Amino acid sequence: MTTSKSKREILREKRKEQKRRRTLTFIFVILAAVIVFSLAAFLPKLLMKKTKYETVSGFSIGNPDAPVTVYEFSSYSCGHCKNYSENYESDFISKYVETGLVYFTYVNIPSSTEGSLAAAEASYCAAEQNLFYEYKELLYTYSGSTNAFSTGNLVSYASSAGLDTDEFQACLDSDIYADAYFEDYQFAQNAGLTGTPSFLVNDTLVYSSELVLKIEEYLGN
Repeated sequence: MTTSKSKREILREKRKEQKRRRTLTFIFVILAAVIVFSLAAFLPKLLMKKTKYETVSGFSIGNPDAPVTVYEFSSYSCGHCKNYSENYESDFISKYVETGLVYFTYVNIPSSTEGSLAAAEASYCAAEQNLFYEYKELLYTYSGSTNAFSTGNLVSYASSAGLDTDEFQACLDSDIYADAYFEDYQFAQNAGLTGTPSFLVNDTLVYSSELVLKIEEYLGN
């Protein structure tokens, strides 16, 4: 009788242990699911890129009190602009802007095509989140692709650049910057712009091949 009772007790304990393990497993699965969903919601923001340059404000980089001010007039549908952005801009900013010698501002001069205008509008939305230069890099990278400046692709670039895509999409949908480039056009015309990319160095308009020489001239070098 005692032996039979002991076996029942052992069996009961085993069942209790199995039940406890199943309960713990269920709890762990729930916790894991909560963690996964939490990461899915917050990880993109945690991994969001910091600004590419330290002293960025919208379309401008550097010290506003720098001895030389440079405005770049450029278009995302311009091959020469793409070449300058991808091969020369980074070194220029590193040498002159981040050292406090030049205050640099990018100015949108889109062509009349729908895609170019859409890209310009999107860049204002990126500048609103102070990630314009990260976004601009992608606009030039994919500018030669089919439907490069479709709404879907513009939003995709925003995600890759680390922007809050909900805010970005809302900005595009609002059309708040649909005509913003008109002021840029007027500024460029007043500066005597005839083609892109061109650069207004203090009060002198030059092409990219003359940019460094003109800056050095103003710096007295």
